[in-house]
Amino acid sequence: MRHVASCAWQAHDVREVKFLYDYASPYSFIANEILATALPGVNVELQPVYLRGFEAFSKGIPFTAPKLAWIVQDLRRIAAEHALTFTVPASFPVNGLYTLRGALAAKRAGVLDRYHTAIFRAVWTEGRETSTRDGAAQVIRDLGFPELVEQLDDPTIKNELKAATDAAAKRGVFGVPTFLVGDDIYWGHDRMYQVARAARA
Repeated sequence: MRHVASCAWQAHDVREVKFLYDYASPYSFIANEILATALPGVNVELQPVYLRGFEAFSKGIPFTAPKLAWIVQDLRRIAAEHALTFTVPASFPVNGLYTLRGALAAKRAGVLDRYHTAIFRAVWTEGRETSTRDGAAQVIRDLGFPELVEQLDDPTIKNELKAATDAAAKRGVFGVPTFLVGDDIYWGHDRMYQVARAARA
């Protein structure tokens, strides 16, 4: 899926941006919510990747309890700055595996544009449980995509997600949200102003 926010910039004025994200990442949620205002007129390709597939997260969440507490406080401050409702799910940190597989299924079905932000908000605005397969499946059904649930265990979708994550890691990506502009890597929602500048360079 490619997302283009409306503005005066014409297509030939900007370079395409790839947005790598995981629905488990609250900072990816923030980035997605401010995408249209931070990157107006930029053609953004959505690329789901599995955060726990990166080396730093492969053996668990690499944060101490004090840092996790600080992250939650930080996210609440950022959400308030952007007038966003932010809710920490009961299962935190979140495992985004099944919602990411759902995204790839949604892309194949041509409904990623409706699925994508709805899932982010289900997790981080409503605090829904999506870390388990059953939890993710229920949310996906509730959002109106029951046809995607049976594909959550599709071997080709599993392989596609792993391949995308491995390719990102090989390129030098280590976390999300990450934005790719040409050969350049930008990490974090707070670097989106640099992404906008690079896209128009």
